[in-house]
Amino acid sequence: MSFVERVLEENEKLREVEGACGICHGALETIVQNGGTVSAYEEIKGIRAVIKDDAGQVIGEGFDIVWSPAILAAEIDAGLLPARFDEPLRKDALSSEEDIEKVASIYGYGRVLTPGVVALQFVNELGGRTLIKRDGLGVVATMLGPDGRSLAESSRSYCPTCAIAKAGVSNPEMMQVIASKLEGVRNTGKMKFERHLENRYEVKGGGVKVSILEGEKVLADKVIACCIAYGTTKAEIAAGLIPMEGAKRFKAYCNLCPMKHCWMEKSMGATGNIVLHRLSEIGTEIEVSADGLILAKIPGKDEVIEGRGTLCSLSALTNMLLRTDAVQVLRPSSAKRFPHSEGPDQQG
Repeated sequence: MSFVERVLEENEKLREVEGACGICHGALETIVQNGGTVSAYEEIKGIRAVIKDDAGQVIGEGFDIVWSPAILAAEIDAGLLPARFDEPLRKDALSSEEDIEKVASIYGYGRVLTPGVVALQFVNELGGRTLIKRDGLGVVATMLGPDGRSLAESSRSYCPTCAIAKAGVSNPEMMQVIASKLEGVRNTGKMKFERHLENRYEVKGGGVKVSILEGEKVLADKVIACCIAYGTTKAEIAAGLIPMEGAKRFKAYCNLCPMKHCWMEKSMGATGNIVLHRLSEIGTEIEVSADGLILAKIPGKDEVIEGRGTLCSLSALTNMLLRTDAVQVLRPSSAKRFPHSEGPDQQG
């Protein structure tokens, strides 16, 4: 079997419930475990990803607003995903040319968290709220004003962070505010573009390892994390590209996240997507805000239930599930198919 055939056969196990992010990470693991390589490069309008087979030949390329969907686009281009995912992922997860242009016009170089956080803060200062929900294999973000009316809504996107950034630039007033606040702000992606740095990815057991290379020189070597985006950011810290206050913030998150002690052989995005899918399925309202970290909130029985994440709401939802009462979060449905028992104390 060829490299593509081997990878494609193994990727048949990928599941829709894990969403675009989970599918992307699962496919990335299969690619690497079969001897392929996956790299991403900052460019002016976003990220270009390249996939090579086990012989070092380029078999797929993709471009999007940040590393993860760019890698997904390259996986699709290489023909490494089952046919049932092809069209839904193009529609639900990859960015349109219009969205790429708008996001790039306010910051660019594959940076979506910074403009996304500014958008969240803008909505909060108005007295409004930002909500997310699962839609198809992607995510949609809706920004509401203090009167509950919609200020902005994203297209279906790869993940909540992408969706929030796209929602922000869909509103002309908000887009102008974001661009104004980011004018002259340090952009790590721009620095990496100017130095022609390569981000290289490995995955095993759901954990991601990211290296940053400058030609043959290794600036960060296999920095481990729970997803592509967080791993790339941690690698940037290890490479000395991000100020230490950023490192302190991410360390604080890792210190309060229990997932590192009960690894589920899945990426954080896959687990978070399963939670998001269930919450959307039962109609739970999921609010997202930013206070140094990303905060996801849902209504609970007696009080608001919260989870904290680093770069995205999927990690916040995983954090929420592991730190709080999962019964309140996921509201298990009644057991309808359970073996009949005669004893009164043995009913299901």
